[in-house]
Amino acid sequence: METESALSDALLRQLIAVGQVDILVGLPTLNNAATIVGVVRAVHECFTRDFPRLRTVMINSDGGSTDGTPDLIRVASFTEADMVQTSHSLRTLHRVVAPYHGLPGKHAALRTVFAAGELMQAKVLVVIDPGGPATTADRVTELIAPIARADIEFLAPRYRRHPRDGVLITQLVRPLVRALYGVALDEPLGAEFACSRRFASHCLEQDIWNHEAARFAIDLWLRTEALAERFTVGQIWRPTKAAGTRTTLREAVRQVVLSLIESLRAHESFWLRTNDIAELPTWGIDPIVMPDVAIWNYQTLAEHARHDIVEIKPLLEEVLEPDVFARLIDDSSAASARLDDELWVRIVYTFAAATRRGRTNIEHLADMFAPLYMWRASAFMSQTASESPAIVQARLDSLCETFLRLKPVLVARWSVEV
Repeated sequence: METESALSDALLRQLIAVGQVDILVGLPTLNNAATIVGVVRAVHECFTRDFPRLRTVMINSDGGSTDGTPDLIRVASFTEADMVQTSHSLRTLHRVVAPYHGLPGKHAALRTVFAAGELMQAKVLVVIDPGGPATTADRVTELIAPIARADIEFLAPRYRRHPRDGVLITQLVRPLVRALYGVALDEPLGAEFACSRRFASHCLEQDIWNHEAARFAIDLWLRTEALAERFTVGQIWRPTKAAGTRTTLREAVRQVVLSLIESLRAHESFWLRTNDIAELPTWGIDPIVMPDVAIWNYQTLAEHARHDIVEIKPLLEEVLEPDVFARLIDDSSAASARLDDELWVRIVYTFAAATRRGRTNIEHLADMFAPLYMWRASAFMSQTASESPAIVQARLDSLCETFLRLKPVLVARWSVEV
């Protein structure tokens, strides 16, 4: 049985002792001592204050913390009756190459949480970001309530960002996912979420857990799987989370590209047929206040990108169409990065379609894409340096429209390049 195979004998015994529950909160952790006590107390306060008549449990799946995180969780818990702790394996590779978004080994922790939810017949499953210093009982309740009321089956976070922040999201992931999956999803890579047991059970039956890419693709895959399999999906406003430790920019781009390809391949029968972009229902209160934007040294970024584009020029010529290649080389020869929306989208779609050819290794294509993203990011930051947030936001909206307008380019190439 898939559910039991994902659970150790010791964990099975703990879960059987707890019995059936209505609400399960999963807490994947790895060295979160600085924030975990506040998060655990918020979960317990939510349980006792807002759901006193429901059966609740919190499951902590730890990836091998060395800072005392599991001990702090036990101390912070009001009672051990509604708390289960376990651990998941974390290979050395995960420690060296941290995922761009989320925790190392998070996919293993999520599989454990989903399997536990299936065994305990939980109606609501919530996964909380253990590094969230802004986690409160109210905010945990806000994640639980729409699922508990059966308003929705998958609830994703939505953050108020400065339009010049999160460039990898705004220039690539968000507009691509919106155009292909046909919904206005703000945060395809959010760390937290809530879902129904039906969705969790569905995910357990998929083979994503055995894919190498799952270690950094799981957050994106969950959202796109919910959309592609037509589960009802919504968003909820969350406090803006400060940027945490990230891997290098090149590795971040590589992971995100591989994550996108993982989803595109899994859901091609869905996205090849979608049109337009539908709005999603949103819960919570819009923070309204726009956070400050990080300062980028986009001139240095442009120089690094220009150097790399020259180095891989022969390889790019094999991947890109002649006119796109010529425009890119001309652009990269300019004094400063320009790379307009249409050229950028055609580059993205050409690389996505190239993963269907089989002649070039997908990991190699992802590595080649990094300097092109860096060139686009430097162009965007340079062009918007003196613009108001409203004008920059208009640029982001226009980019989304361009991804949607040019989607037939990808559909046509994807359909023939096998």
